[in-house]
Amino acid sequence: MVSVKVKETVFKWVAGAMGILLLSYGFLLWQRKATAPPADMKLYFSVSTQLSEGKIPYRDFTVEYPPLALLPLAIPHLLTAGLTLDYRAYSLLYLLETFLLLLLIAFTLQQVARLWPESLSPWRLLAVYLLLVILSKDFVFWRYDLFPAWLTLLALLAVLKKQPLLAGMWIGLAIMAKLYPVILVPVMLVYYLAGQQYRASVRLVAGTGLAVALVLLPVVLLSGNQVFSFLTYHQLRGLQIESVAAGLVLLGHLTDLTRVSTEFNYGAFHLEASGVGPVLKALPVVFLAAFSGLLALGWFRFRREYGQTGTVSADSLLRFLLGALLVFISTNKVFSPQYLIWLLPFVLFLPVKQIAWMGFIFLLTTLVYPVFYGQLVDPTVFGVLLLTARNGFFLFFFVYILRKKRPSSSLPNLSPTLYPNG
Repeated sequence: MVSVKVKETVFKWVAGAMGILLLSYGFLLWQRKATAPPADMKLYFSVSTQLSEGKIPYRDFTVEYPPLALLPLAIPHLLTAGLTLDYRAYSLLYLLETFLLLLLIAFTLQQVARLWPESLSPWRLLAVYLLLVILSKDFVFWRYDLFPAWLTLLALLAVLKKQPLLAGMWIGLAIMAKLYPVILVPVMLVYYLAGQQYRASVRLVAGTGLAVALVLLPVVLLSGNQVFSFLTYHQLRGLQIESVAAGLVLLGHLTDLTRVSTEFNYGAFHLEASGVGPVLKALPVVFLAAFSGLLALGWFRFRREYGQTGTVSADSLLRFLLGALLVFISTNKVFSPQYLIWLLPFVLFLPVKQIAWMGFIFLLTTLVYPVFYGQLVDPTVFGVLLLTARNGFFLFFFVYILRKKRPSSSLPNLSPTLYPNG
């Protein structure tokens, strides 16, 4: 029988090999894309350049992201102390920044793992993490989503360390980088309230509000109400062709795809077909219903677990944080492939079979984009069925992680010992 030490040595070498592979791929991709920049990188370069020229975001030029998103975009210019950068130099520095964010996430994962007795061993965790990054390589590079994903992981770490104020601040910063983490706040709040951690719930909300205010107020003073223009930008978007809802519309037209077309605007391809209008109107209602149901289920599960064991396990919290992200993504009118990056920090603390399931979803997403993306832009039966398979597995994963399970007493004790009776 192979010893644990030998297994760890094997995973150490595997992790090292995958790290070298990822570095090599990144630099090869940079060489190829330096002369033909992807749309997102052109936008990042434009924003960073205008910031380096002293222009005020939202007032002097349009920005489609929340204020803190400007930080990772501007770092290449900040590192060069305001020197003029061409796109090739900017993209190289941005690539290095991406590698740094991947390292920061890896380091934070190891910190979380120390507080999570049922997690994978350190080298195995790193190897699985790098494998998921490799599977998502085509949408990890040239996207800034690693930044808010890292901030949400820091929030989870703060919860494990019983630091609700700090958890709220990390979540608040993440909201100011990409908005989506706002849906994690109600889940954390329900978790604290169900465990009768009333002071912790107040500190969570206070920390979130403080971080949002610290980022938002200076920008409002400089740009006025125009800072909220990024909200309008996203409201005007149509039904993106990779979304779950678009997949259902396409499936309804499967016998006659000639009646379906796509249009490129707002940086993505959107679906043009009968039924799109009513679907767009229904999606907010579907989201509110699904998210409310998730919170109600979370309250019931957390209260029952607290009544049985005197605590709510970190595993239960993790599953409902993931559930909130899955609800948001699956009921959104946009499902860009990089949205899977949001899940990356959390799925690694699930059981191995569920991690493997998510790895399969990452693989299917890579097949949808970029491998067979042309068969969605100009819809074919194969393209529609591939998208349907990915979305179907994605929805099943939601059910898979939230299915009824017996509480585990071996997981981290996050009981309200620091905040008795609120």
